[in-house]
Amino acid sequence: MIKNLQSKNRTLLISVSAVLLINLILFLVKLSVGLSANSISIYSDAINNLFDCISAVLTLCSFSVLSTGAYAEKTEQLLSFLISCFIGFSGAYFFYSSAERLMYPTPIWYTPKYLLLISITAAIKLVMFLILKKTSAKYSLNLVRLMATDSALDFCIGCTTVLTLLLSRNGKYAVDALCGIAISIFIFTSAIKGIISAVKLLINYKSKEKREEIENLLLSHSGIQRIHKIRFTDGNICIAQVEISKENETNLEEIAKAVKQQTDINIFITAQSGDIL
Repeated sequence: MIKNLQSKNRTLLISVSAVLLINLILFLVKLSVGLSANSISIYSDAINNLFDCISAVLTLCSFSVLSTGAYAEKTEQLLSFLISCFIGFSGAYFFYSSAERLMYPTPIWYTPKYLLLISITAAIKLVMFLILKKTSAKYSLNLVRLMATDSALDFCIGCTTVLTLLLSRNGKYAVDALCGIAISIFIFTSAIKGIISAVKLLINYKSKEKREEIENLLLSHSGIQRIHKIRFTDGNICIAQVEISKENETNLEEIAKAVKQQTDINIFITAQSGDIL
């Protein structure tokens, strides 16, 4: 288990460091293009990459906690919540800037060089998404999964800004602002979903039906007389405190395996003695 934890932490460190470096480069490129082309959609996309950099720095600063294993799970969940908040703030800023540009339109300066650079940045985000998605599936890391989702959103934004730049060269300045508003709504909605998901993990939320299902499975065994508490520590992990019968022989390990087979929940059952089996 310790070896597996170290491997996951090493993967997380490498992934976050790579995301930080790439997003920093993309921010500088998009900022330069956005300011030169006078495009609000490209400029806002650059700000979005800046927030991605801030999220990565925050994760790296907290990596010392994650690497020790102490409170690693809650720390990862808290970081997922904070990153989702950063993404939501980015979407809100994007919306404000785009709405302002819609009310006060200004010309876009188009060149094939700008189009090529933005197309390359979009392609980089697609590659990042594919790599991070594969990594998150292999190591079951929520932070990497969140970064993969963010990379997919950035790829969609990049494709939209490419289209916007093409349309704006014909003097259709409002297209730039309208696309910015549409993208900002998409980003903000995705962020809200991420925040809700992270909060559920932080407060150990689980549906009433799932809790009742686990309780019924535990009580169906004659050796368990009463359930004192069921606490979820992650999406598929929970700890149950039970009172066992002295008359009947109770194999808590076998009961945990049975619950796992029927609910796909990894459960650790604690008897009154306090020993976890």
